[in-house]
Amino acid sequence: VTSFSIDLETKRVTVMGHVSPLGVLESISKVKKAEFWHSEDSTVAP
Repeated sequence: VTSFSIDLETKRVTVMGHVSPLGVLESISKVKKAEFWHSEDSTVAP
């Protein structure tokens, strides 16, 4: 993880870096309900 941002209004966390999306989701899900969301400007690097 190189950076992250938290939007309190929409209750969304954006995580950036070379990480596994499923790994991030599993880590966050241990603390709080979490799910993927898609944005028009989101990109996923291989």
